[in-house]
Amino acid sequence: MENELTWIDRNITPRTGAYKNFVKEMESMSPEHFFRDGERTFTDREKKFMAIHQSKGKEFIQGSNFTLKTFFNSNQDFPIEDKFNTPAELVRFIEKQQLNNKLLILQNNRESTEIAISNESIKQKFLSDLWAQELEKKTDLSSGLTYTQIDEKQAHHYRNYEVETAKLSLKGVHQIEMTDLEENADFFSDEGFEENLIPASNLPDGWTWNDYDDGSGSLKSPSGHKYYSYDMQTQEYTLPYGRREWTGMRDFYDAPKSLNEFKSYVENDLKAKAVQNNLNPKLSEEEKNDILNYRIFMKENEFILENLQITANQRKAYSEKMEFGTTDGDYSFTKAQMDTIPNVIDGHTLSKNDKYELAFGLLEKQLYGESYELLDNGEILKNYLDENVFSRHRILTMNDIKFNNQNPNIMETQKEFDQVQYLKDQMKYLGFGEDKKLHKDLGEGIKSAKQEFEIKTTSDKTLPGNKVDFSLKFNKTESGGVFLNSYNATLKNEKNESISHQFYVSKENTFTAKEAVNLLEGRAVKIEFTNPKTAQLEPAFVKLNFDEPKTEKGNYNFQNFYKNYGVDTAQIIEKSNLIFDKPEWKESTIKSLEKGNVVKVKFELDDKVLEGKAVLNPQYKNLNLYDSDMNRINTNKPLEGLEQDNKHEKNNVKEHSIKR
Repeated sequence: MENELTWIDRNITPRTGAYKNFVKEMESMSPEHFFRDGERTFTDREKKFMAIHQSKGKEFIQGSNFTLKTFFNSNQDFPIEDKFNTPAELVRFIEKQQLNNKLLILQNNRESTEIAISNESIKQKFLSDLWAQELEKKTDLSSGLTYTQIDEKQAHHYRNYEVETAKLSLKGVHQIEMTDLEENADFFSDEGFEENLIPASNLPDGWTWNDYDDGSGSLKSPSGHKYYSYDMQTQEYTLPYGRREWTGMRDFYDAPKSLNEFKSYVENDLKAKAVQNNLNPKLSEEEKNDILNYRIFMKENEFILENLQITANQRKAYSEKMEFGTTDGDYSFTKAQMDTIPNVIDGHTLSKNDKYELAFGLLEKQLYGESYELLDNGEILKNYLDENVFSRHRILTMNDIKFNNQNPNIMETQKEFDQVQYLKDQMKYLGFGEDKKLHKDLGEGIKSAKQEFEIKTTSDKTLPGNKVDFSLKFNKTESGGVFLNSYNATLKNEKNESISHQFYVSKENTFTAKEAVNLLEGRAVKIEFTNPKTAQLEPAFVKLNFDEPKTEKGNYNFQNFYKNYGVDTAQIIEKSNLIFDKPEWKESTIKSLEKGNVVKVKFELDDKVLEGKAVLNPQYKNLNLYDSDMNRINTNKPLEGLEQDNKHEKNNVKEHSIKR
């Protein structure tokens, strides 16, 4: 009837008092009262009013996620439409519906899925299935609930479904009426839920962690099966064997642990269980063999820090020192204990204090955004942020460990130095990747007769329209050693304009590939730099000085802002009105900003919460804020309060330009 409406019906009739009174009556009553439980008979004019109202309503309800049409038995030509944006709103409405005299047609507008709910049995089965989906991936429907509570709701509706099915079976009523407009589609779309796919650190290629922004996730196999689902907010997880129930993490942890610690536990557990393959679902033969072969490879390269023999008194004294700043006990190590700890891990030369921190549990390298944790089994777990500011972890291997040559007893247990693997790891940790072509070019360069060779690669981790080409420069020594001495980075924009800089590789302070990109795009990076006034290494923010001519070696000078310049990133963020959905995201944002990254943020501006991007500007001690298209929002005016806080320091500190 909607298609039969005239111009007068659509434009004049809605202005009449009769139409307005009818609509007022319809909108002020529940559908049950308005239709008088399906017994009301409408006049032709009232039917016309309903058709007009229905056509006008579509102007306002397009774009909703779910459409629910209610067909009353006595008036099937005029269904009532309700729109819902969230699963929680939808479920609350459906739970209240009595289906004695009506039919519900539910459409998922994103997934093109339609379900007909004609009786209580189908309704309960539908609700049970929705709660079951919450066990795999939470929506607002289960906000604030533990997985145990979700499981109970799913079981409640399923029991109701069984009861209603038994009633209907006596009447011979068909159960399911469902039309999938798109095969195998979940009723609730994944769209709108942030999912981060992160490769597993200690498993073969193809295994990934699916991490959602609500703190839940699971381990996904190459074939797409999910294992070890978890929820860090409730500290619960499921194992892919046994009863497969949601279990509190305290069952195997004394206290809540970090996500990376849980992932390390899971990856080791999966490798142990792969032998018998009593998992549900079972691993494919290919997946099983890959894991077993990977175990053999890792076993040959594993490093276990053992035989430290730390006494209870040492642990107590160190704990008191950390908590109270002093202790009457003695936590100092013997020479044998100190020699057991590596001198270098993951490229970091360990000081005496570093060794104590590692041995007693946690060594933090805040400047690099990295930490190293000594696990109960003697493995060393590295936690760090990748270039996309995702939290990552991996277990250190023999290739990451070095001892001084003066310790022959320890050296006997170490494998022979693998130079090729060391160079591969060095390129990986500098951010150049580990693809096959890169490794092939490295192998060919090492085998060549040339004393010097180069490897070329590119990066697209730039602002839109930019591209960076890298040329890695290697030198060979007469004794057969091969070293990565430097790399050249050239940035080109859409206009084919280019700038380049040579970055030198050293043990003390080497810029990663992403940091080089950030510098070439004009942003500052925090790194340890030699202060010419003190001749000491200290943290500093540096940026390329494009206003000065290049040096005789073709490089730009650096502008450096040392510690006494007074750049406090945490304080800048505090006064920039940034909003963090989770407290831990603040620390991640600080680390990412200090690396020179363009970071997605939420902030308050003119009493509104906006989403945009931020760049740290250490020179002005503030954040440059942009909208999502990188259009500048604020100015370089220093944040109120910060300038006064550091005014006395700024008067005494000059900005240095040095060659490097």
